[in-house]
Amino acid sequence: MTTSFEFTNPLVNGIHARPAAEIEIRAKRYSCQITLKNKTKGTQADAKSVLSLVGADVVMGDDCLLVFDGADEQAAYEDIKSFVERDFASCDEPLEVIEADINQPLPVALVKAEPDLLRGTIVSRGIGRGRPVVCSNIDLYQLAKDVQLQSSSNVDSVLTKALFTLCQQLEQEIVEAESKNSPKEITILKAHLQIAGDSLFSESLAKFSTQGNPIHAIARASDALKAPLLKSQSNYMRERALDIDDLCARLAGIVLGKPLQQPIVLSESSVVIADNLTPSEFLALDKQLLKGVVLAEAGQTSHTVILARSFGVPVLTAVEGVNAFANSADTLVVDASYGCLIREPNEKVDQFYLLEQRKQAAKTSILTPFATSQGQSKDGKPMALFANIAMGIEAGSAFEQGAEGIGLFRTEMLFMDQEQAPGEDEQFEVYREVIEAAAGKSVIIRTLDIGGDKPLSYLQLPEEENPFLGYRAVRMYPQYQAMVETQLRALLKASRYGQVDIMIPMISCLEEVEWISQLCQQCQVQLQAEGVEIGQWRLGIMVEVPSARYLIEKVAGLIDFVSIGSNDLTQYFMACDRGNRQVSSLYDSFHPGFIAFLRDIARAAKNAGIELGICGEMASDKRALPLLLAMGFDEISLSAPSIVPLRAELAKVDFDECGKLLDEVCAQGTAEQVKACIEHFWQQQEKPEILSESLVIQCDANDKAGVIKQLTDNLEVQGRTEKADAVEQAIWDREAIFATSLGFGVAVPHCKSTAVSHNSISIAQLEKPIIWNEAEGETVSAVIMLTISSRDEEGTHMSIFSKLARKLMHRDFREALMNPAASSGETIALLEGVLYEQVA
Repeated sequence: MTTSFEFTNPLVNGIHARPAAEIEIRAKRYSCQITLKNKTKGTQADAKSVLSLVGADVVMGDDCLLVFDGADEQAAYEDIKSFVERDFASCDEPLEVIEADINQPLPVALVKAEPDLLRGTIVSRGIGRGRPVVCSNIDLYQLAKDVQLQSSSNVDSVLTKALFTLCQQLEQEIVEAESKNSPKEITILKAHLQIAGDSLFSESLAKFSTQGNPIHAIARASDALKAPLLKSQSNYMRERALDIDDLCARLAGIVLGKPLQQPIVLSESSVVIADNLTPSEFLALDKQLLKGVVLAEAGQTSHTVILARSFGVPVLTAVEGVNAFANSADTLVVDASYGCLIREPNEKVDQFYLLEQRKQAAKTSILTPFATSQGQSKDGKPMALFANIAMGIEAGSAFEQGAEGIGLFRTEMLFMDQEQAPGEDEQFEVYREVIEAAAGKSVIIRTLDIGGDKPLSYLQLPEEENPFLGYRAVRMYPQYQAMVETQLRALLKASRYGQVDIMIPMISCLEEVEWISQLCQQCQVQLQAEGVEIGQWRLGIMVEVPSARYLIEKVAGLIDFVSIGSNDLTQYFMACDRGNRQVSSLYDSFHPGFIAFLRDIARAAKNAGIELGICGEMASDKRALPLLLAMGFDEISLSAPSIVPLRAELAKVDFDECGKLLDEVCAQGTAEQVKACIEHFWQQQEKPEILSESLVIQCDANDKAGVIKQLTDNLEVQGRTEKADAVEQAIWDREAIFATSLGFGVAVPHCKSTAVSHNSISIAQLEKPIIWNEAEGETVSAVIMLTISSRDEEGTHMSIFSKLARKLMHRDFREALMNPAASSGETIALLEGVLYEQVA
């Protein structure tokens, strides 16, 4: 007798190593046989093997059947069915996919520079320049020809020892990656360790070891393991075959006692060209000298590409004829912004990329003041921006990226992927690392948030119909009090290195706060009795359950801060499972009722004198920023890379205006109406004047193309367009109709375009005259560029153009405009005098 249930795979990337591991962990708890059948493809897999599950080629939308057969099949059925129905859809996340068209038009300035180039597909953005380094691939079958035959038992022994060594190497590399604070590298190495330790991997090696040649056995096993992946309809699954290649090549190297090929040694800035580049080969490259990679075969989601993105290395693929193109070159430019590979760049091409570099530096420079400043509104109302982290090694990087503190340290990662809970000393070292990195800044550490939806293999947690509303977080603490005490003791011991804010998740009633407060005090007394020095620490709670709002005043004497978990609070307030597609439309933190409820919580916290913070998706959403400021939040916690840009946005808003917006949105009836109000608010905040000193540039261009590029690049720097090249194209489209030199040494290029966010008049004060109208040989000494948004319906475009054209006929105006001693302010004042009535 068997038990089974059907489901449709909801994962965008299919069942690859990470979600397969989630199934495997649960399946291995039971003795019964558990088989996953892919009904769409006609394949099946052992649910206790990651490799077998991956090989079943389960992509998004495939219909599947899980079959349970054995003594404990009912328990296994209930456990895994609950997981698949409630949590499986959220156990993986879509990977970044760059939308890049190989046929996208190149910027006009680059085309006019006449580069020698090939087009390619962008998979990791950026621009790099270096000497070409062409790499060859490994052929295991060819290597096997030089290996002496052995007995099958000896081959099996050699392969077993080599596989053990490979796993040891991967474990050591994970430790090293953790010390370097490289989360993507850690994730990929862990996936490789999972594959290398899978029973199907070792079984495949054993199956082919009978032929007496260990390298041949590895080659055959590699082919067998890759076969189902290469047949997949999913690009993501096909790209996992490269991981098998990588591991098998490493295994063969261990067997032979030497690398299979000489390591790629970079001695100068280089662009690496290869058919394939495995993750381990990429990690071995000197990232200081690696300026770009060109691969014949690599998709958006290959692990090598994911690593390249994390290291900021530009990557192109599908560049036809790249080997012959590169062989005769001394220098290559990998342009993974516009999708081209350029050989031997000429002077004009060099100038183009110099301007690109200048543009990026200027954009970074504008945000630089916000990297070290404190979060505050335009009128000085403070709101700190803290970082979320999941591992101790992330803390240093978070502070380097501008974090004013750690607002959420999720400690679950310490407890996962282990056979038992971490000890007091192990936890203490991690907490100490974060506190020392903070150097006096605030650190909020959330205690273990685990339960039915996030199980630990070593805890016998009960099976539940609805784990999100069940036995989790603080609710399970009394049963596992010893484990909780260990964590609290480690946190309190770490407080001697700096203040620790201990945050308790999933609080819903007064008794929970009283109990945890008493337990903290008890742990402190025990430690002090042991002679352990205790520093400053504070206790806080997460507001995720709506009932917690009505506890705030009652627990004010027991806690120092509250932090709203916006994701869970939204789903509990709206009574909808955010992972359930049938009700996902209800999950919206901008529902006016939810905004009003947040305001109520904030008022209660402020009245009680309790610090107020928020984490979750809402904290990093620019739309919510003015609302949170108006409510009086002391801090918001988000991912580190988002901190500086959001701090810059905070500096644009006025506290009183934000208060008016909050009142307005709370009076709305729907989430869409709320979002419309917020969109209008931001449009008003970001509505710059058409004339500004920031739009006056000193232009060192040598030709017309350079002038237009510098002017349009500056529009992007100043936030008046998101795509300078699109505005540049619109300007040149107009120039194709007629040259915009109006005589008297002045040109007025202009356009009306959807690429323009804000109407702008830009002025280029040229260092030297340049030819504008080649047909007439006409030169100009000043350029006024008019760029109008296509949303403008007031006739601004032609009104300004015609008035400028008339005014340029006056000598005194022209002389004042082209006066090299005139300041930017004087130039703007001159134009304002002419145009004020038109643009007011």
